[in-house]
Amino acid sequence: MRKWFTAAELAGLPGLPGSRWNVTLKARSEGWEGQRRLGSKAIEYSFAVLPAETQAALVARMVQAEQPAEAPKPTAPHTLISPQRDGISTSRLTDDQRDVMSARVSIIREVERMSQMVSQQRAILTLVGLARDGQLSPYLAERVERANDRKTADRTLSERTIKRWLADFRKHGEIALAPIRRKPDMTLPVWAPVFLKHYQRPQKPSAEAAYADFTAEYPGAPSIHAVRRMLAKMAPQVREQGRMGPRELKSLKAHKDMNADVLWPNDVWVADGHKFDAEVINPDTGQIFRPEVTTIIDWGTRRIVGFAVNLAESTLATLDALRDALTRVGMYAVFYVDNGKGFKNETIYEVNDRLGGTITHSLPYSSQARGVIERSHRTILVRLAKTYDSYIGADMDKEASTRVHKLSRKELGLGLKPKQVPEFVQFIADLGNALDDYNHRPHRGLPKIRDIETGRLRHQSPMESWKSAMAEGWEPIMADADVVATIVRPQEVRTTTRAKVQLHGHTYFLQALEPYHGKEVRVGYDFRDASRVWVHTLDGELIGEALINGNTVDAKPQSLMDKAKEKRIEGQVNKLGKKAKTLTGEDFELRLVPKAAPSAELSEQQLEDAREYAALTLERQAPTFTVPDNDMTRYDLWQELEARRQRGEVLSEAEANWHALYPNNPGFKAIQRMYATFEAAEATA
Repeated sequence: MRKWFTAAELAGLPGLPGSRWNVTLKARSEGWEGQRRLGSKAIEYSFAVLPAETQAALVARMVQAEQPAEAPKPTAPHTLISPQRDGISTSRLTDDQRDVMSARVSIIREVERMSQMVSQQRAILTLVGLARDGQLSPYLAERVERANDRKTADRTLSERTIKRWLADFRKHGEIALAPIRRKPDMTLPVWAPVFLKHYQRPQKPSAEAAYADFTAEYPGAPSIHAVRRMLAKMAPQVREQGRMGPRELKSLKAHKDMNADVLWPNDVWVADGHKFDAEVINPDTGQIFRPEVTTIIDWGTRRIVGFAVNLAESTLATLDALRDALTRVGMYAVFYVDNGKGFKNETIYEVNDRLGGTITHSLPYSSQARGVIERSHRTILVRLAKTYDSYIGADMDKEASTRVHKLSRKELGLGLKPKQVPEFVQFIADLGNALDDYNHRPHRGLPKIRDIETGRLRHQSPMESWKSAMAEGWEPIMADADVVATIVRPQEVRTTTRAKVQLHGHTYFLQALEPYHGKEVRVGYDFRDASRVWVHTLDGELIGEALINGNTVDAKPQSLMDKAKEKRIEGQVNKLGKKAKTLTGEDFELRLVPKAAPSAELSEQQLEDAREYAALTLERQAPTFTVPDNDMTRYDLWQELEARRQRGEVLSEAEANWHALYPNNPGFKAIQRMYATFEAAEATA
């Protein structure tokens, strides 16, 4: 608010002459306080010495002309009852409450500015009068209308209202100016339990169907619209009680995402079985079945560390997958599984105790807690199943599925191998490729890195995450080899014949089986390696390892995966022959042309390359640097390398890399702390 005015600005106002000169004469005769205006010769007079009616006119003029640049903009969200009474912060106000509060604050600030020139009472009366006469500036007029918070046409100010706002503002701050809002009435009517008895049923009846049963039971029932309003204001978790079971109801409730960024490899393994969504030929019976695939995933790196295939989710499938993982990557710390019969049994507990790990079961109806393994099933197994004509998942066309089912059973009944159903060896080979592809493909659950080839950011693959941990100094702890060797493998009961047993189309020989001729034995196998089987008595005692074609002179083992590869190559060659016959009408014979033997006459450059290769071979045959398994031995090795480095000796690349990374290992720091404790104890002794 301005406090000084020139004679020209005062001329014509109530209580003063109409000309500038007469105002100047009046000021001189009455001795008004004056000063020269900066940058001008004009004399300006103080607001305090002006007549009362002139002061009121000046205040009214300034209020009418005031135009703030921008009104406060309200922000977000929740509904309250009384902000002042309940001690709620402004951030909890609704948009409407905050808008009204801001308008009232504007009125209060205007009164405070006017009170610098006149008394508060005069400022309030002036503002009320201008609002009543419609002479406020457009901004203040809009603020007054919004501050009244009424829906009537007459929305003006009163002296009593402004004084109440001033008192509340000075006592509680701007939050006291927020209007009271009622919360929605969330109480249920008296007839609600009767209606919900018909509505909250597992058959999930519609509101109309439940309302029909409700009106038949409840005289004087409300309208269907009242029923719909009641259902709309109920929380979904409450409304769907009875219509959903505990497992389905979890999809409506909040859950916590588990953070695996702090996990090292092998800290937590998650295992689960999955019924494959495509049919496969059983290698033993030749019939069609759906195999059970058990996979184990490392939670921290998302790497599939082990898998097994069996007829159903069973203890043997779990043990086989566990042995595969232990052999590949080392020992786990925590084995996290569900409550299925293949995981929750004494055999699994016994093996876990012998290994020294910890087994943890997920809570019932909490599959989202193990989503890391459930998601991998869709990514790997379901995607692989869809590549087969025998796919029978939910996405398969029903008509096509029925056609494949009938045709495959018809061919099977005629003694033919169904073309639409893959053989077991092909399924195993495809499964291995799918798992390997998954482990080397970027995973959205892993951190982002800069791709070396493209230069773009992308997520790490599980194998990259695993190698990254190793580069930081992490090392796997290997499980006890004796314990791993005694873990029960999948077994089949077979009858021996002259020290031989038949399994999966192969013949295995063991001299120690000769006394068991014609007797039944249990044959353990590893479908990843068909070169040998493990023969046990029916009581479980190991007789020995039987080798494939072990009684022949030249035995060449062939795994199921190698066999599948040969069958695919043979099929491709046959297709080429058929295509050539289709084009020419004549039969073609495809044969392998051996490569020509290299000439013994070598040029000087070739001889030089050969010498370099020989030197490189000798260098590779030199003793390699190996890291001991024992923590103390590793620490002693590091001390030895450190001493060599201090003496100025040059370490090999492998020695230098390990010497630089090993101090980051927790075992190294633990041993250092132990030695420091011993030294401190000796110093104080």
